[in-house]
Amino acid sequence: MSERSKYIPTQGKPTKQSCLFSNDRLNISLMPISPVLTRSNGQKTKARLLRTTEKLFASKGVAGVTMRGISQQAKTNLASVNYHFGSKEAMVLEMIKSKIEPINAKRRKSLAEAKLKHPGRPLSTNEIFRALIRPVGEQVEKELKNQIGILEIISRSFTEPASFLEKIHKRFFGELSQVFMNELKIAHPYAKEEDLYWNYHFAVSSMLGALAQHRRIRDFSLGRCNGNAIQEMIERLIIFVSQGFEAGIKKNK
Repeated sequence: MSERSKYIPTQGKPTKQSCLFSNDRLNISLMPISPVLTRSNGQKTKARLLRTTEKLFASKGVAGVTMRGISQQAKTNLASVNYHFGSKEAMVLEMIKSKIEPINAKRRKSLAEAKLKHPGRPLSTNEIFRALIRPVGEQVEKELKNQIGILEIISRSFTEPASFLEKIHKRFFGELSQVFMNELKIAHPYAKEEDLYWNYHFAVSSMLGALAQHRRIRDFSLGRCNGNAIQEMIERLIIFVSQGFEAGIKKNK
């Protein structure tokens, strides 16, 4: 066989040699696409859509988020947005879930570690609120240099309709709140439940307000306090809410 004949395609079923060396047109569009590759691309698209949703929600709120606007800014098609989320509300809730659930997981872990560290005795009020507050403080500090983060999501949530906030609370904080309330009930067995719930509400409101408005402290204090000193603020906040929680119970005995 001549050197030239090695490169001439054979008739009938192509051989390995003819596929490798011939100029035959192969219909590669019929080749199956790897499911791993497809899944990877889908996950990347979904992550990009969530980042875009976060930016729009932080700047415009739920009312300013549209499926079409997300698709345009994320540089994908509207069908892709519908495929991954189905509705605007589902898309916003999924974005909030991606921000809140990792923090809630750390809260549960911190609470469990505190209980293992001191077996056989109730946790103190300070230990309970440390497990609740410190994880979100760590996330705030991590995102401090970012233009958008958990703080912007918290701040924007304050302006949303009550019905939307109720959905957020039930979905992401309802069960978690009961976990922490159960520990507070064990820590204060003789307190009235009404007092415990009110004081917990005041503590959580103080946490959210302090975090959302932490940059105001520099102007308010005429430069004496640094609002970006997150660790120091968190330690002060834990002491404040813990002592305030206990003082409210003692006062109402």
